[in-house]
Amino acid sequence: MIYKSVAEFLNAPRKAITLMGMSGVGKSYLSNMMSGWGWFAHSCDLEIGTRYLAAELDGPVSADDISALSRFISKPGDLPMAEFLRRQKLYYKAECAALSCVPDLVSVHDKFVNDSTGSLCEIEDEELIGALGRSTLFVYIKATKDEEIEVLERAQEYPKPLFYPPRHFHAWVEEYRRVFDVANVDDLPADEFTRWVFPRLFAERLPKYQALAERFGVSVSTSDLYKVKSEDDLLDVIARGF
Repeated sequence: MIYKSVAEFLNAPRKAITLMGMSGVGKSYLSNMMSGWGWFAHSCDLEIGTRYLAAELDGPVSADDISALSRFISKPGDLPMAEFLRRQKLYYKAECAALSCVPDLVSVHDKFVNDSTGSLCEIEDEELIGALGRSTLFVYIKATKDEEIEVLERAQEYPKPLFYPPRHFHAWVEEYRRVFDVANVDDLPADEFTRWVFPRLFAERLPKYQALAERFGVSVSTSDLYKVKSEDDLLDVIARGF
């Protein structure tokens, strides 16, 4: 962990954090608030869409609209499996690139916030994760049980493109094909598969977030963060996570 104690964090002349958690938990909302308080905000989604995958997308990406990036990722079944997996690899490479520049950015900004994607916990490059942990404090925004239920329900109503950990994805696809008798992997029903697989992905990610928070930072509750109105409020919430 970059800060060894509450006092060290609060007294540090430079502060750098990585916001971490499931998509929709409030990372970008909080990052935008912090930008208004003078923090330099690094959006991984924006970096991926405007820099590393811009040439692959069918439209521009902005802070307010990353739909072109979602369309590129797509869903298995909406694309032939070979093309879907090609895009998954490109996305993973782009996310690693967007994260790899964080240590250098931290060195030139007194207050820095890294607004990570929901798939940060799927990064398997230990050297990259270690560099992030040495340069920023991981702040895991932990949803309440009621909010977890809402996320699961929303995913059923609006199945959306996702990044999948390769080791689990292939096993999930084979299980789905076996259970629902889908002979050809290219014939997966996109929305139905995504609805079926999301609870499994969700359950896999929660302990990964927690493990990263225990190694490199703190966990904070959404119920506390939603009360944050000022920079002092935020620092107090983070300090209580130590």
